[in-house]
Amino acid sequence: MAEEERFKRWSLKESDLDNLTPLKARDFVTKCFFEAQKETFARAKQDLGISFDARDLMTTVEGSIKLAFRGEGEDFERPTKASLLKVVEALSKKASSWGTPQDIIDYHKLQIRKIISLLRE
Repeated sequence: MAEEERFKRWSLKESDLDNLTPLKARDFVTKCFFEAQKETFARAKQDLGISFDARDLMTTVEGSIKLAFRGEGEDFERPTKASLLKVVEALSKKASSWGTPQDIIDYHKLQIRKIISLLRE
């Protein structure tokens, strides 16, 4: 796989919205947060010549998602539209504290808000 393809920016596809449930939306939050961090590392790699392991990054992301749910007093296994919105805000702050550039945060936050907006209450 070419380097540029590996770090192509993730975007929502119409098919992603098929059979949308809160659990599927939660999984998209995880995917989106992972892709945002992957993009951040890709930029850093270009600037600093560093590398990263995608599996380690996914483990960190999954843990961060679960901690964000817990920190917001929400249930990871039973997400709701409201809990997902709270978690996305918490993750945005976490990403910023990790040094994720604001344009990456804003882009991915917009993608996931499109998904969450389609959920029923």
